[in-house]
Amino acid sequence: MAYDEECIKRNPFTFKFTDAIPNDSKKRIVLTPEQEATWMQFIKNDSTYKKYYDEFVVLLGTGLRVSEFCGLTKKDLDFKKRKIRVDHQLVRERGGKYYVEKTKTECGCRFIPMTDEVYNSLKKLLENRRNVKKEMIVDGYSNFILIDKKEQPKVALHIENEMRWAMKKYKKLNPDRPLPHITPHVMRHTFCTKLANSGMDVKSLQYVMGHSDVGVTLNVYTHASYDRAEEQMTELIEFKTEIAKDITVKWG
Repeated sequence: MAYDEECIKRNPFTFKFTDAIPNDSKKRIVLTPEQEATWMQFIKNDSTYKKYYDEFVVLLGTGLRVSEFCGLTKKDLDFKKRKIRVDHQLVRERGGKYYVEKTKTECGCRFIPMTDEVYNSLKKLLENRRNVKKEMIVDGYSNFILIDKKEQPKVALHIENEMRWAMKKYKKLNPDRPLPHITPHVMRHTFCTKLANSGMDVKSLQYVMGHSDVGVTLNVYTHASYDRAEEQMTELIEFKTEIAKDITVKWG
């Protein structure tokens, strides 16, 4: 405005913003179907880490934030209607204090459908859950699904460590079949991208992911690839060809 009103002779903001502030953001990782299958097969068959298999199935099949997953209680699971209620997350401070807080955004309060795989894994998690002498109550919540060796609710760090140590073993045993570094958030990205690629409309995807802004769903959590672009172009061309044939047959 000062430049337009001739209060100053030169506009000091004629440079590109990206030239002044470098983009140091890390590329978000999404597992390919082959990488996902390789990883899950390794976890399922490994003598040490197979006990975490059902946890990983739930993360890959729901797109839950890891703290939302840790906050799930028995009351949040509706096996009859096959849906998961998400309206809070469990957090633990460095000092060891547990507390429950609202979801990351207001739109984070949602219901997530259970696929057959998620349904079965949640059932197994409850069946294999430790018998706790005294259930911990955190801000009015109790009967958390995930319990650690100390009979306390698991938090994000537990699952992050499970994946980190499993990744370390996988790399040692499979140096010729590298995988990207897998974290709970990578599973969330993968879940979202799979739904987007399967054709789910963006508003439904935004709801399932619990995003407050649809722009986050579109620009951050979905990843384009040549293979997917080629697949969709082929489908469009085949569809148009079929339409043209139908018109020719009908109208000569």
